[in-house]
Amino acid sequence: MDHNVTTENSLLFSNKQLMDDRFLQQLVGCLPMGAMIVNTEAHILFVNDSLAEILGYSTTELIGRDIDFLLPDELRSSHKHLMSQYFSQPRKRQMGAGQALHAKRKDGVLIPIEIGLNPVEQDEHTLVLATLIDLTPRLRANNMFQRSIQDAPHGVLVVDESGIIRVTNNMLCECFGYHPEELLNQPLDLLLPERYRHHHGDLRRSFHQNPMPRMMGIGRDLTALHKDGREFPVEIGLSPFEDEHNNNMVFVSLLDITKRKRMEQELREINTNLEEFTYVASHDLRSPLRGIADLLEWIKEDLGANTLPDVSNNLDRIGIRIQRMEQLIDNLLTYARAGKKDATPQQIDLNILLDNVFELLEIPEGMLLERDIQITHFISTWIPLETVMRNLISNAIKHHDTQVGKILIRCVVENNFCHFSICDDGPGIPTASHERIFRLFQTITASERGGTGIGLSVSRRLVESHGGRISVEANQHQRGVTFHVWWPRYLRKDNHD
Repeated sequence: MDHNVTTENSLLFSNKQLMDDRFLQQLVGCLPMGAMIVNTEAHILFVNDSLAEILGYSTTELIGRDIDFLLPDELRSSHKHLMSQYFSQPRKRQMGAGQALHAKRKDGVLIPIEIGLNPVEQDEHTLVLATLIDLTPRLRANNMFQRSIQDAPHGVLVVDESGIIRVTNNMLCECFGYHPEELLNQPLDLLLPERYRHHHGDLRRSFHQNPMPRMMGIGRDLTALHKDGREFPVEIGLSPFEDEHNNNMVFVSLLDITKRKRMEQELREINTNLEEFTYVASHDLRSPLRGIADLLEWIKEDLGANTLPDVSNNLDRIGIRIQRMEQLIDNLLTYARAGKKDATPQQIDLNILLDNVFELLEIPEGMLLERDIQITHFISTWIPLETVMRNLISNAIKHHDTQVGKILIRCVVENNFCHFSICDDGPGIPTASHERIFRLFQTITASERGGTGIGLSVSRRLVESHGGRISVEANQHQRGVTFHVWWPRYLRKDNHD
């Protein structure tokens, strides 16, 4: 008998047998993954909609075809032999365990798959129910997971339930001084100081008994062990999860906080020194000055009205210098206290704030103050902002070199900030002095009128302590300079606690 006729009769018989069993068709059609029924000649007898969608065919395009056309070209020659081996001893099994399997879609693209084989006895005929899962979403998610680990800006480890390192990233290796191959499949204890290792096993088992995301060692000074034997401070977060094989794993995020600790220590030392300086300035310096001033008054009283003019002049000069010294102490205290944040945020109406500033300034008749305010209300601290605006506007007035001039105060929204600009048409500031004027007791010239060099330094401390920044630039199309202040328009925990 002709082989093609035999194959066709076998196919028709198998189809007839399958059509007689509606239950099997309904079962395959309801499976949540791709599925098909294949006979001993590797012909497809039935497919469900999920499989057709995965492969990009319609169901009618698949039924009756040889399954080989769905395989990569290099596997087709050996597939018939493998099918024959399977049907000689049919059993439930996963196909290609430990191997990368692919199927060819209608558009020619190979997709990664997972296949399960289940023999089905149908009226003395053996068929195979083949289930197919498209692994593309799983592999894409796994690749994304791997990339997120490698690209994380902090150290990352994945540790199994036994405390063995299974995944790490470059940032963590950099923190500890190891190469990745030196850490993979090594115990986590390798990264712990010796004194922690004895209890770490108990802590790990306790965590797995009640796994939940948490920060490790809250309130403790945690340290890790560098490859060179030195310890460094860290913050650690733990997040339990199950991998694709249902193994209990822990995602460990680690941050080296050495720089932060160093900065905190330096800041504590600065604050301590500043507090000591404030105490000395307000008590140890001011008290002797008051005593000198009192002695000066007593000397004047003792000398009486017949004091020689030169002596009287020298006594007056001593009095002036005492007053200057007291003013210097007041300026130092003002500067020291400027860095302390006002902890009472409130609704800011900028027009009212500027009205208050203008009322306290001596504005010459020929000086025009204009305002262009494009944001009127936001939440912030009133007194520090008013102090900054008063210092900048009063400086623009005081240092103007003519009786007629204009000062423009603008405020616009710029991202998370209110951007203030105070533009004047005065004599300007040399470019070389733009940074120096913000330092304590710095003025443009030694003979500057009434300048103490305190206002701009106080303004910068106030602005920066509240999370903003300040700068100055020369005007491009007119005389003068423009001071810029970026002041936060939202409350932040790091600036308003």
